[in-house]
Amino acid sequence: MKKVFRGALCACLAGLVLASCEPVDQGGSGGQNVADVESNPVYMMEVNPANGEFYVGLAGSKYVYSGKVYRYGIDGLLIDDFDVLCNPSRAAFLGNVKDSVKDTPDVFILCEGLWQQNNAEVSAYNSHSMQCIDDYYYRQNDQYLGDTGQDILWYNGYLYVSVSGSSYVAKLDSEGREVARCAISATEGQPRYLAAEGDYLYVTLYSGRVAKMKTSDLSVVDYAPVGKNPEDVVVYKDMLLVANSGWGYDNTVTIIDVATFDSIGSITVEWNPQQLVVAGDSVYLLANGQYDDNWNCDYPVQSIRVEERTARTIAHATHATAYSGKLYMCNSVVDYTTGKTVNSFFTYDVETAILDNTNFLDE
Repeated sequence: MKKVFRGALCACLAGLVLASCEPVDQGGSGGQNVADVESNPVYMMEVNPANGEFYVGLAGSKYVYSGKVYRYGIDGLLIDDFDVLCNPSRAAFLGNVKDSVKDTPDVFILCEGLWQQNNAEVSAYNSHSMQCIDDYYYRQNDQYLGDTGQDILWYNGYLYVSVSGSSYVAKLDSEGREVARCAISATEGQPRYLAAEGDYLYVTLYSGRVAKMKTSDLSVVDYAPVGKNPEDVVVYKDMLLVANSGWGYDNTVTIIDVATFDSIGSITVEWNPQQLVVAGDSVYLLANGQYDDNWNCDYPVQSIRVEERTARTIAHATHATAYSGKLYMCNSVVDYTTGKTVNSFFTYDVETAILDNTNFLDE
């Protein structure tokens, strides 16, 4: 029997399970177990495209009401670690900043928070001074971000944030001040992930559609139907690719023509697809796969050939990010029968299609 986490229940169950995480022995499905984290689940792994630095966010027993982010250099050596708020899940990078503005934050961490606790937040980190303001959104706006921060995107000088539980999308300036907001109706379902191209922001909605919004004021100009409960969306060449999770009952990626905003086909992938990563001319998909009776699953990673409408499994991982011709992956697996977590880090060369199980982060 296939088991699935359903919507917001997933966040609730995850929060309960994380509180019971225990230390584990070394090991993993690819690479070595990265140390700290004291065997807490990895909630985020992002790379700064400007310099190749990795940001790894932790959640778990020690950080259940807060979060911890580790910053590594391109050489894999630890540069810094800093506290954020609950469950750091996504990051947005401003890129190489000028000397005149090095006293301002250039890395923004979206903290998901706990389900129905209204404690999502945007934390702001200055990579030069190594200072972090964990409640940055609240300080800049004198209000809470809301329930369940889902995604954050830096595009053309602004931050865009989707807040799933509170059902809205916000536009923030570079100092974290909100300048526009689009409320999402219950009919359209919760907003999930974001992508941008030209003058438009694309937002997946749990109603089974993608909203096309003007980046200027977040007004909705069109919708495109996709599969059930879509999650991640990315821009690939002149197309949008949308991962349709179906809460575990869909296994497709919808292809949308950006110019016409019409669906032009789909690709069959593993069950419960979640994340899409573009690496040069290649696209990779991370899925949960099917849950067994103990809530465990194998998290397949697939290489997608969009033009051929095919996908093949190359690895197993819960997180992935791309930089300089490589796919960097983390497999952070909680055994729900024991509450133990194993974190493994490894790479895949996009050009040679070779999987390297060597841990790319210093322990």
